[in-house]
Amino acid sequence: MDPITILHVNNDLEWVNAPISVPTPVFQTLPPVADCNPFNNQLAEALQQLSENLNRGSAPKPHQLKAHIPDTFDGSDPHKLNHFLFQCQLYFHANAPQFPTNEEKINFVMTYLSGVVQDWFKVALQQEDLGYIQPWLST
Repeated sequence: MDPITILHVNNDLEWVNAPISVPTPVFQTLPPVADCNPFNNQLAEALQQLSENLNRGSAPKPHQLKAHIPDTFDGSDPHKLNHFLFQCQLYFHANAPQFPTNEEKINFVMTYLSGVVQDWFKVALQQEDLGYIQPWLST
């Protein structure tokens, strides 16, 4: 024990400023928590891997193409139909994971219709609500 100087009360109940011996704390070495529980071991390994990945920095994200959304098609100029469909195809190719099925593509295209063309699709959707499914809506 190493003596330190401290103000304390001696045996005669007097305040004195004298060296006294203070025991040095002894720290017991405990086994790592992970050794006690197999789930903790897995957690410790996962945290270690996460820490290593964070220290390395994140991998660069692949460049995501920002495709232009198609212009609205109202059917007033039939010559614009091919251009509208081409714009939709470009958008589908650029965002392929969002459109795995034709049904999702059809639903997307319908949101860019207006006027007479939108009215035609409105009737088809109303019929679908009544139980009559247009074959082209799900192919």
